[in-house]
Amino acid sequence: MRVYSIIFLFSIISTLAVKGQSYKQPLDITAYKHHIAYEDHKIAFYTQPSDKNLRKPDPLSNYYWFSNGQIRFTQGGYSGKLIHGLYSDYYLNNQLKEQGYFNMGLKEGEWKLWNEAGALKARINYRRGEANGTFYKYNNSGQLTEEGSYTNGKINGRLKKYITPDSIKLEKYKNGIIQPPQDNAQQGWLKRLFRKKKA
Repeated sequence: MRVYSIIFLFSIISTLAVKGQSYKQPLDITAYKHHIAYEDHKIAFYTQPSDKNLRKPDPLSNYYWFSNGQIRFTQGGYSGKLIHGLYSDYYLNNQLKEQGYFNMGLKEGEWKLWNEAGALKARINYRRGEANGTFYKYNNSGQLTEEGSYTNGKINGRLKKYITPDSIKLEKYKNGIIQPPQDNAQQGWLKRLFRKKKA
């Protein structure tokens, strides 16, 4: 009976050990983590896991990929491991310079940029590798200077420029091109609608 108990206990421990090893493989991302040191900054990033592949690259998208110790980007294709996951660029003083996420070689979600002193310079939203959605730009003190939105990589809609704490300059953009201010005739359509008729 005692021998059977020991064998039973040993088989349970062996089964748990095998299961523990099988769970380590998918969670072990160290094989996909890379570092590159340049003269003025350093980068930490991840590349695509071996079980993830991009079936058909978009011919209009710029893909970021890693090969021979360098990060490169190519429109419509790639020839290495796609950048995938958290990307962090640091100044030499270890202060963050830029940080965001890649999804199979394309920037995705909010990206942040900082100056060397650690003040926020910009927050830009990306979708499928292009700037899409709201963005904010800041001065060297970290105060908001511009606020607007991108559509497919181009400024679109109203752009607010904060000149002083009490004054804002508004500009209107369409597909990245600033639009001329509307004349009074176009701006006053609502006033004309409710204007009293002259007797």
